[in-house]
Amino acid sequence: MKVFRNFLIVSVLLSSATLVSCELFDDAINPLPLSESEIIQGLKEALSIGLDNSVVSASDPGGYLQNEAIKILLPTEVTDLQSKIQTESIGGIVPLSVVYDAYIDLENDGNDLFDELITAMNRGAENAADKALPIFGNAITSMSIDDARGILDGNNTAATSYFYEETNVALFQAFSPEVKTALEGTGAIQIYTDVVGFLNYEYDPTGLGLTTVSPNDVLNINLPEDIDEYATEKAVDGLFFLVGEEEKKIRDDPFAWGSAIIERVFGSD
Repeated sequence: MKVFRNFLIVSVLLSSATLVSCELFDDAINPLPLSESEIIQGLKEALSIGLDNSVVSASDPGGYLQNEAIKILLPTEVTDLQSKIQTESIGGIVPLSVVYDAYIDLENDGNDLFDELITAMNRGAENAADKALPIFGNAITSMSIDDARGILDGNNTAATSYFYEETNVALFQAFSPEVKTALEGTGAIQIYTDVVGFLNYEYDPTGLGLTTVSPNDVLNINLPEDIDEYATEKAVDGLFFLVGEEEKKIRDDPFAWGSAIIERVFGSD
């Protein structure tokens, strides 16, 4: 009788253990559905990691200049001027390229203004990039994502795109003074002033002071008043591009970041 009773106890214990094991196994293969708060937390953490990595990448020397995906090129109007300098002339007699060469000899020690402007704008963006971290970080912390599930189930840069659409205007305004300061530091603002000044340059083709001609005599180009807004916009776009690339990495391998919430949110498919 005692043996039978012990058998019953063992059987009950085994059955209980089996039930617990089955429940644990079921939980492992069928985890609890994600809550909206978990999704929001996971999305914010992914964006924060993406921003941290992007700022580090962008602020490195060559972070913009040597990355063809985010390199800041000349505004369209400036590119148009650069092209016309190489192809047009004043009165069919004085090539604009000759006038330009004389101008840069006088104003810029013979160095090409367009190449220097590209370098200076990109160096400015690199120098300002780390100033974006607290500005962007505050936006991530304070944003509310009502359609979190749609973002999670969207394409591989859906969170970055949503963040951009919701915050880029405010971020641009906050980041603009930092970029302007950086552009002043790299000389981009002065270089651009010299580019604009070329249009009004009075060139003496005779070298005798008998007459002068000016690029404005033949060119009909309206250049932007300054380069600040353009460079800021491109700097912000570049950072968002890098954040999007980081989001792709997180979605592709959510277990590589050492974050339980990212694993839970992005690894739940």
